[in-house]
Amino acid sequence: MSDGAVSSPEMSLAPQGETLRGKEGVSLYKSSRFNVFVPLNPNIPLNEGLHIEVSSGHDSEDSPREVLERYLMALGSAKVLAESGKTPDAWANTRLEQGQTVSTYGRVPEVENSWRKPVNTSNRVVPEMGSLEPNYGTQKLQELFGRYLPGWEHLADNIELFKNGVDGEDINKITENAVTIWENNRFELDVAIIAPHVKGLHLVVNPKKNFQRQWQTVGGQNEEQTYIQQTLEATAIAMGVQKLLAEGKGEIHNSGNWAGGLKTTQEGGKLDMKKFVENRKIEKRTHTQDIGVTQEQIKNRSYVNDPFNTSIHAQVLLPTEGSVILPEMSESEAKERGKADIVAQWGKEVRSDTTPAQLEEIKTKLGEGKLTKWLEENCQGHLIS
Repeated sequence: MSDGAVSSPEMSLAPQGETLRGKEGVSLYKSSRFNVFVPLNPNIPLNEGLHIEVSSGHDSEDSPREVLERYLMALGSAKVLAESGKTPDAWANTRLEQGQTVSTYGRVPEVENSWRKPVNTSNRVVPEMGSLEPNYGTQKLQELFGRYLPGWEHLADNIELFKNGVDGEDINKITENAVTIWENNRFELDVAIIAPHVKGLHLVVNPKKNFQRQWQTVGGQNEEQTYIQQTLEATAIAMGVQKLLAEGKGEIHNSGNWAGGLKTTQEGGKLDMKKFVENRKIEKRTHTQDIGVTQEQIKNRSYVNDPFNTSIHAQVLLPTEGSVILPEMSESEAKERGKADIVAQWGKEVRSDTTPAQLEEIKTKLGEGKLTKWLEENCQGHLIS
């Protein structure tokens, strides 16, 4: 599923010098099932990264499977932003927000407000977008999305979720900062007890066997994409948690911003900013997680694979008041760097620990087979039913 590997019979590209622009914004890819577009009023300014939404035309009425279909296209969009040489982004976040809005956010390493920081969409006034230029080449992006995303639509036809059964069970495993309350053969569901990321409830779906990128693919589009399937299953579990605990309120994030590998080499991480400025395509590919690629193939593609180590996890963030606002970095890193203002973002007055009463309520709403049943009824089986 490499850039440009798939031609698009469905994408109607704009004539030279024009953009596919409608009331939503600038369309990057449009088919009979999806519109992948940059909103007219993006949640972040273009210099911080590209904000992409995936719509089916009836988003608020979508079933959980249909939301996951759109999320799959968001994963493809994230891969384009993070790994294509045609964008200044070198990382991407995906979100399920504002009910059933599916978004991808690019992260630009040259911008301090973007790199290694969660996307802050709260109380921000971003001007209406007049054009993607000069930050992005609209026509080149449309051509790239038009070649690449049909492969992800084709993939949707072949995805089967929880094909060996959901097989969830309640557990009570206590660790230093969390309690694991549910698991199946692939995932554990943790409740953050100490210092949740929001003032409210914070649950995390962790794969038992880590993989590094939520959009991680294996070989060609006709191969079984086990990592994509697992990302969608983790997202489905998070959706079940969100529906049963908060009737769909709050947000689901799949991010990985604070990972040490995302630091620049000057900070002790892996991103070489000098190389990125000189040739961002090669520098991006240096950190791509390639599975099943031989050393000879790596040699022929003229880069050494040294992937960012981020370990995907789907986070359910349910604030008790207001919107989701995440700290700029982990508490330990803020203390290490002497960032008193960010350390303060982790204070008890900002985010209180989960109480025993809240934990019991979570167990009551998700336990005794409730989460497992929700997944079996709403998500198990072929993505395209």
